Amino acid sequence: MSGLQSLHIQNSATMGERNGVTLPLSYGNIQEQHNALRNHILMVDYSHFGIAEVSGDSAYELLNIMVAGDVSTIRDEQAMYTIIMDEEGHIVSDLYVLCDEERFILLSEWLTGDELCQRMTQIKEANEEALEEIEEIRSLNEEWGIVHVEGPYSWELMAEMYGMDVVGLPFQEHMHINDADILLRSGKHGEYSYKILVNKSEMEATWLALQEAGEKYELCVGGLDYQKKARLENPCWEPTLYAEFTRCPIELQMQWSVRYDKAESTGIEPLTERLAQGVTQRVIGFTTTDTNGESITYGDAIFFDGKRIGTVLESGYSSACESYIGRGILTINYAYADIPFYQIEASTGRVAINTSAIPFIRNFSFFVNPSEHSYINPARPKHLIEQIAWQKKKEEEQALAQANAEQEQPSAS
Repeated sequence: MSGLQSLHIQNSATMGERNGVTLPLSYGNIQEQHNALRNHILMVDYSHFGIAEVSGDSAYELLNIMVAGDVSTIRDEQAMYTIIMDEEGHIVSDLYVLCDEERFILLSEWLTGDELCQRMTQIKEANEEALEEIEEIRSLNEEWGIVHVEGPYSWELMAEMYGMDVVGLPFQEHMHINDADILLRSGKHGEYSYKILVNKSEMEATWLALQEAGEKYELCVGGLDYQKKARLENPCWEPTLYAEFTRCPIELQMQWSVRYDKAESTGIEPLTERLAQGVTQRVIGFTTTDTNGESITYGDAIFFDGKRIGTVLESGYSSACESYIGRGILTINYAYADIPFYQIEASTGRVAINTSAIPFIRNFSFFVNPSEHSYINPARPKHLIEQIAWQKKKEEEQALAQANAEQEQPSAS
């Protein structure tokens, strides 16, 4: 149960279940929530994340067997995004690993804290001698929940609430706040993004304080359904979307999350063999401005020159791209970006598409610099585009003032 469940119900949220936790799926207008995500701030209950910890001198060695990334590369207050694979080299879940003083904290959107602990315990028992210095493995889900704050100006709200150190907090790093809580800068949707790991007894107070302070930033409260559109534009691991077709990191273009030189890492050997042999299919993006793009849906066939070459995984309209966008899984010889010759067999007929690299959008957060911009300070521009406009106006005013001054000067006799 989320520590905010009663509050959500009081506010008429549409509740549902994710990863065994009941929490909001919808908080009203999804388009408003998407607009907040892309233009100011969105706040969401992320208590569906599984949270677990492992401590002891052998902790990083255990995790290096369990996850595909190299945990030995991160230091205190650093984090990494990586994946867990099964013995065949297929993705089980993605996750964050935080190095926090004498322990590591694991966050997974798709595995519970108990499931993370079960995996760690199995590895420990199978490697008892090598991993003898494990002090504790335990789930933190009974104690902690997560408040997720995301959007181009989320950094400004976080700085107001937790101090200016937030402004300098790098991506995939964390800091302690309010003594016991943790603020992690991380996200999957391309915007400034923060996860507040907070004791469940303090979740409601934290939520309400953020909501009150966030009013001047036009903060919007959302449910998990906002992810559908966000992840259409900025794709990430979605087991319910891919499972029928592939869980292979190479085919999903997630091989960057794997460290291939870790001999004992679960699933790395078969994945390395697959990499050497070459895969038969790969996920690729596509776009179309055809109005029939609205009818494209999961499972539709993708054709080239009368031959079926792939299948649609998802599709929808993106106002940022001003087109319908989506992803398909294509036979490897056809899985390249910027190909304009493919068609999708939709319910309304054939729809011409262009294949595309992903992600699809250049996120607005790229145009916001915390050292120069502000959503609430009128003395600062809100973003780079406004900053350029201000500078241009200033230069024009200076040029006009100089011209007027020159006209007012008496001519030489």
